[in-house]
Amino acid sequence: MTPEMFSERLCASAVALDWEASVVDAFTAQQFRGRAEVTEKSLPKDAIGLRLGAYPVLIASIELGDVTDMQASLRSLHTQMVIARSYMVAEEVINAHIMLIALDPDPLKDWRRALDLAERDETVCRKLIWTPNPDDLDQSYALFAARTFLATPWKSTPSVQSAPLDRNQGLVLHTLEKHGLSKEEAAQWFGLANQIHDDPDNLVAALTTAREPS
Repeated sequence: MTPEMFSERLCASAVALDWEASVVDAFTAQQFRGRAEVTEKSLPKDAIGLRLGAYPVLIASIELGDVTDMQASLRSLHTQMVIARSYMVAEEVINAHIMLIALDPDPLKDWRRALDLAERDETVCRKLIWTPNPDDLDQSYALFAARTFLATPWKSTPSVQSAPLDRNQGLVLHTLEKHGLSKEEAAQWFGLANQIHDDPDNLVAALTTAREPS
């Protein structure tokens, strides 16, 4: 699995949500917007810039080693993201993400701790790492996407046609009584609000009449 293949999956997920998805070469530039000089700092060699709907994303691969190795890799990614942000509009910056595809982890190193620390480090922007399962790439990717802004849990949740919204009635009646209405007046106001909810002028008149002494 390469960053290019990871990028294709992410774009496909965005398109499935009816979002625009495009490669943004400027996000992987070696110089800041408006400057000619190239940065002397180390940059990731395989990074890809994407715009997925309202989300600007940097894609790259990362070796899962120990914490020291991971931090060195993140420094170059942070530098690239800082450059990329100079090409974003102001509203996009808060949505910026770095998404990484993990290469084969070193079983002799504490890579799980390194991965956890990397994902919890929100320096510059949020970071998420996909560790593909070669035995089931589709399921592995689906589990990763479910942790991202591409998740759509409402699509898999059964709809409820008869939710008990009327349980709010007790709270409404209690509030009306708390503010000075008798139980009878509160019940009458509640009934009037349900009956005349499309005619605010007549509703106000009816509510006023309901409080007048008979």
